[in-house]
Amino acid sequence: MHGIFHRGGQIFPLVIGVTDGILTALTLAAGRIFEQSQPLTTGLAFRISGAASLSGVFVFFTAEYIRLRGELVRSERQLNLTAAGRLATTRLGRAVLIETTTSAVVSSTCNFLGALIPLIAGTIVSWLAIVVALLFLALLGVGAGRAIHGSPFVWALALVVAGGILTLAGIKFRIV
Repeated sequence: MHGIFHRGGQIFPLVIGVTDGILTALTLAAGRIFEQSQPLTTGLAFRISGAASLSGVFVFFTAEYIRLRGELVRSERQLNLTAAGRLATTRLGRAVLIETTTSAVVSSTCNFLGALIPLIAGTIVSWLAIVVALLFLALLGVGAGRAIHGSPFVWALALVVAGGILTLAGIKFRIV
């Protein structure tokens, strides 16, 4: 299999999207989750997920486009090209734009789903949103640890701790 996921081309935006979606949902919704007077609603879950996704797509696109264009600039210097910006105006420049757009869509979609799934679980029983979010972060950590030949336990623990910190911040800030 030589697809885009096999080569790892879309693993980065997938991980960024899911992680950002979960952490944003925890931060924004934690106050509501622990405030028993106003439960999570499906509409709120979709609004939070949409906001996380919209913010994430612009951040991801900007950072990734600048990173990839920067690689073209470094390549120009290494090749000693006389005119700066030549590679950016070629097919390579268009390929960077297409790759960045594709990755931003993947990241944004994963961001939306990463926020939505735990929040929808929280519409059933409010604290279930936290449990599902932390479970997803732990699974993502195990996968990351294995993928990079690191410690799956350490990665899972680190992501769960990050989720816990942002949940506490969300409770303190009571954003929603």
